[in-house]
Amino acid sequence: MKITVKYFLEYTIISGCREEELIFENNEVVSVKEIFKNLNIKYKIKYEDVANKGIILVNNRSINQLDRENTVLRDGDKLLLMPMISGG
Repeated sequence: MKITVKYFLEYTIISGCREEELIFENNEVVSVKEIFKNLNIKYKIKYEDVANKGIILVNNRSINQLDRENTVLRDGDKLLLMPMISGG
């Protein structure tokens, strides 16, 4: 299974890339929580930090509309990490 993670703004700086593909065994059930376990190990990007200060999308849909960190991902899904932006 292949999941694409796209990083925006500060997460691009932290990860050193704009996008990467994470590969999992076909029989694994992969949730947003599992992706963040990997991101925490690689880059020290924690779910709680992003959820509290940013936006997490799965296929352009907020995980708040889904099952939050328990949202199950499928092959080819895209996970986007964005900081909260304000303006005026």
